[in-house]
Amino acid sequence: MLPSSINWSVVVIFAVVASACTNTPVFGQRSSLYQRNEQGAIPLATSSLTYREVLPPKKIQLHDLITIVVIERSQSSNSGEFDGKKNATLDAQLKSWFELDGLNLKPAPQADGDPRVNGTYNNQFRAEGELETRQALQFNITASVVDIRPNGNLVLEARKRIRHNDETLEASVAGIVRPEDINPGNRVTSDALAEPMIELYSAGHVRDSYRRGWLHKAYDRFAPF
Repeated sequence: MLPSSINWSVVVIFAVVASACTNTPVFGQRSSLYQRNEQGAIPLATSSLTYREVLPPKKIQLHDLITIVVIERSQSSNSGEFDGKKNATLDAQLKSWFELDGLNLKPAPQADGDPRVNGTYNNQFRAEGELETRQALQFNITASVVDIRPNGNLVLEARKRIRHNDETLEASVAGIVRPEDINPGNRVTSDALAEPMIELYSAGHVRDSYRRGWLHKAYDRFAPF
C-alpha cells in the first residue's frame, strides 16, 4: 500500500520528464481498435479487412497484344428546301448579213425581210428533302503494338478476316493510345484512340441483297432529274 500523503501530480510530472529524456514515446489510454504507426497514421493494410494490394501497372512492350473494344454510334439529321423561279424574254432581229463572193465579203440582200426571233421562257423548280441516319458499330478486335512514340504513346494496328461459306467480313482498326488508358486486362475502348481509322467491309449474298448497282450510283451522283 502506498502512503496517501504522496503528491501524485509530482509523480506524473516526474514520469513525463523521464520519458522525454529516454526518447520513449508515451501513449495515453485509447479505446480505438485501429493500430497507429510511429507517425500516428492508421495503416490501411493492417486496418482494413477488404484491403488488397494494387499491383504496379505492367509495362507494355513492342508487339504486345491489346484488345480494342470498338463501340461507335452516330446519328445525323438533315433537311433542306429549295424554291427557284426563272423568267426570260428574248426579242432579236437580224438587220444585215454577209455573203462570200470569191475571196471578198459583201452585204447579202435579205429578200424576205429581216429575220426576227421573239419568245418568253418561264421555269419554276421546287424541291424538298429530309435525311435521317443512325449507325451503330460494336465488335472486339485484338491489336498489336507496332510502335512506341518518344512520349510513351502506343501505336496500335489490328486486322481481322472472317470467311463463312460465301460470306466474308473484314475489319481493320488503327490508332494511338496512352498507356494509362489501357486497363489491367489489356483492353481499351475505341473512344480512347487518337487518329482512329476503323474500317469494316463485308461481301456475300447478304451484302448483295441491299447494295446499289453502278447505274444506280451514277444516277444518284449526277441526278439529271
